[in-house]
Amino acid sequence: MDSIILRFRDLITEEGGTILDHQDLINNHGEVWWGWWMKQYETPPIEQFKFIKTICDEKEYFKAYLFNSGSLKIFRTNIIDIKVAPIPTTIGTPYPEKSPNYYHRGSYPAWFLLSRIDEVKVEEKNILIKDFPTVSTKKKNEARFKNILDKKVTNLEGLRQTDVTMWLVEI
Repeated sequence: MDSIILRFRDLITEEGGTILDHQDLINNHGEVWWGWWMKQYETPPIEQFKFIKTICDEKEYFKAYLFNSGSLKIFRTNIIDIKVAPIPTTIGTPYPEKSPNYYHRGSYPAWFLLSRIDEVKVEEKNILIKDFPTVSTKKKNEARFKNILDKKVTNLEGLRQTDVTMWLVEI
């Protein structure tokens, strides 16, 4: 696994508000907490989370991407830490001052501490989908998953069609 893509959508904020809210906190604090909102049929990918934590501890950051499935935009980010709740529980934000206000009402399976967020064009990246770590093997056999596995992402509609919140990718 070279990287991950985390899916989100501006459901609580205006269009573009999720990124703007997080970017404001990065500008003010140098970092921001991003809550991972998994879907009901997904399970936390504990091994991948451990790997990300190891990379964050050994190096300064783990390179990742954020995918807005509403606007079909993708953003490059640096994960500098991760906090994971014991399965099957969730946890609140690790640091409320460094997370958007709408996160304060809920708890989530994992939190990623980000140090940057920059929009990129998918055409400028060579992103290859390697796995869907949050879904069962049975689900992975569905056509919507098989059709993009081991293929380069040329448009973001294919990602949206898989309807998951995390992809393992090779860049």
